[in-house]
Amino acid sequence: MKKIIGLLGLLLLIGCSGSGKKDEGCKKSNLYGYVSICLPEIKGMVECSENPKIQQIIEPYLDSGPVLGYYLNDETYKKIDNLSEITYQDYFMLYGDYLRENFPARPEHLDFMQNDLEMSLFGENFEQISRTVEDTYGTVTAEKPALLEKYSPHPNVRTMVILMKYKNGDVETSVISIVDCLLVKNRLLTLAYYLAYDGGKSIDAAKEKNNSFVEKLMAAN
Repeated sequence: MKKIIGLLGLLLLIGCSGSGKKDEGCKKSNLYGYVSICLPEIKGMVECSENPKIQQIIEPYLDSGPVLGYYLNDETYKKIDNLSEITYQDYFMLYGDYLRENFPARPEHLDFMQNDLEMSLFGENFEQISRTVEDTYGTVTAEKPALLEKYSPHPNVRTMVILMKYKNGDVETSVISIVDCLLVKNRLLTLAYYLAYDGGKSIDAAKEKNNSFVEKLMAAN
């Protein structure tokens, strides 16, 4: 599932790594341009963006921006040496955009950022973007994503709940993704969370976990 689910990030990047240095009082952080972003500790998850296996997975994203954090749940992390042989869900990716990494953003820029992401996913150019992903990565987006909800869990965060369907060969998968536009230390970042769709309960679970992560990330920075 990782290759299928992670393509939402590629769709977003096509449509529109920091060095691991520590802040005082922060156990792990990465640089985004000239700014150090603290990566919070999340119960039941492991931040593993520097692991060689994860580096292979995130390589396609690095053409557009740095991946600052990649969190697997504990059970998946135990299988990290075999990720290419399994499917997995329930993970976060925190990433940026090279064009924005030293841009001194303000709160009003969050709305512009979210509008750009909406146009990429739900606008007239989606079919072209989808074909680019298919040609490059061999995975088909079965249909245009559905925007289920927009809300703001924090004054400096804009969040979208998205349902997407991917087709890989004869296998079709429905995925819930929570995409957050973040203003952290006057920098614009994106946080994406992925969970297999299993009815309304999976949407509620995804939102709850995402909101908890956002709270910890904003508090740490």
